[in-house]
Amino acid sequence: MIFNNRVYDILKWVAIVFLDAVGVCYRALAAIWAWPLGDEVLATCSALSVFLGALLGISNAQYERQQADVHRDACDELARQNKELRDELATNIESTFESFPEDDM
Repeated sequence: MIFNNRVYDILKWVAIVFLDAVGVCYRALAAIWAWPLGDEVLATCSALSVFLGALLGISNAQYERQQADVHRDACDELARQNKELRDELATNIESTFESFPEDDM
């Protein structure tokens, strides 16, 4: 599962900033205003943040692996083209020298 850039960035912000901020804010206000379940809300937000972080880590690892494959394929293609050009150049140089008359010195 690879997220596109926009989804990845949004989920990363939610995991790193939003969930933790909501959990801590609710816990603090629950202590001040005697709201129920402050610890439970904080723990739930933390658990969701960790879970989302794990999904993002998996997505990032798969993306990096895919990019490595793309770069390896591109390098292989460039190496093949380079070899073809070197072979063609060597052939052209040989045929050029063969066309010169030999000097009788």
